[in-house]
Amino acid sequence: MKRIYSVPAALVGAFGLVALGSTVAQAATTDCTTDLGDQTITGDLVVPAGATCVLAGATVEGSITVGADGWLDATSVTVTGDVVATDPYGVLLDGTRVDGDVSAYTAGSRVGFLYLNDLEVGGSVAAGGLDVEVTGSDIAGGLTTQAATYVDLLQTGVGGEVQIADSDWGVNVAGAVVGGSLHVTGSSRDVLIGATADGAADTYGNTIGGDLVLTGNTANLRVAGSTVLGTIRLAENDPAAAFGPGNTAGGVDGDHTGDAPGEVAGGDQALSVTVPEQRAGELVWSLEGSSGLVNLGVAEELEDRYRATGEIVPVRVQDTRAGDPEWSITAQVSDFVAGGETLSSKYLGWTPEVLENGGDAVAGPAVPSGFEEGEGLSVARTLAEAEAGHARGSSLVGADLDLQLPLDAPQGTYTATLTLTALS
Repeated sequence: MKRIYSVPAALVGAFGLVALGSTVAQAATTDCTTDLGDQTITGDLVVPAGATCVLAGATVEGSITVGADGWLDATSVTVTGDVVATDPYGVLLDGTRVDGDVSAYTAGSRVGFLYLNDLEVGGSVAAGGLDVEVTGSDIAGGLTTQAATYVDLLQTGVGGEVQIADSDWGVNVAGAVVGGSLHVTGSSRDVLIGATADGAADTYGNTIGGDLVLTGNTANLRVAGSTVLGTIRLAENDPAAAFGPGNTAGGVDGDHTGDAPGEVAGGDQALSVTVPEQRAGELVWSLEGSSGLVNLGVAEELEDRYRATGEIVPVRVQDTRAGDPEWSITAQVSDFVAGGETLSSKYLGWTPEVLENGGDAVAGPAVPSGFEEGEGLSVARTLAEAEAGHARGSSLVGADLDLQLPLDAPQGTYTATLTLTALS
């Protein structure tokens, strides 16, 4: 079913003033209709109507204006001015900062979007008639939405007031730290304040420095896991707000069901911190050298064998995975080849060692050359490993190589390949 929304004229006028102020701030402008990458743009940047602008690591020394049906896809950007969008297809700001305000609205039937992720905003954020998602961000000023289709405010700090009005497709506030009051009014879908749809506490609760004001909502209204330093104010909600576990408040004014909030602890200051979900991370290794070539030189003839020694290029290992699971790095060497001649890699042995140990690595056991017996490095051998629960730092591991060959080995310059494999 097509969704059609419009923003009241009063709101459009307010946004229009923001746009006017930003467009006269800079004389120089640059049109963006393609991928501009990570360049620095002096002056304002304009995304013309219907155009797509992609920025990755760019700096805009001015403001960004997005025209009707325009699409701004910006990752790791720095904007010294404002970002203003009118009837956009969409605005995505993923990473780094906007020093001024961010505002986006639609006055017609288009349902665009405003997505802010991992973003620092020096001013305020305002949106109307759009899908609005703000995640992992920090807004120095306030956040205002009107007639937004839905609003997700997740793991985000807002220095001022938050006012969310008339979101017909729901509101979800979880992990928010709001310096002022939080107002949610006129929603006809789920309003979840630190709660799941069934009323349980969300993983991320909220801290609200002022009041929590919930008025005129006509859908599932749930509050859980939230600390309100002011008063929870409730009016004209149908059904009444349902309180779940984990709420504390300075007071409650209005009808509600469920658990009564606990009292706010006394003290001079309230401290709040959000611990994010640990990144999945990865187990990676890299060679710590300018070349992957190891030259064992000319083998020395001894009484009953040839012998050559050397060292592998050291290997840097870093494990950033959640839970710090066990890992190991193994190695196996192919046969040595020179023209049509082949020598078995069983003749190569090694003694691993840990050169730097920020990640609790343990060197693998020494493996003797198979000159007399054994398979040497012709089969997979452990270079290094770490137990579950190891430190998160990196480790540097190496190994001394020992090649012993029979005296009847054909002469030539031989080459083999050492292959490393990470296991967990």
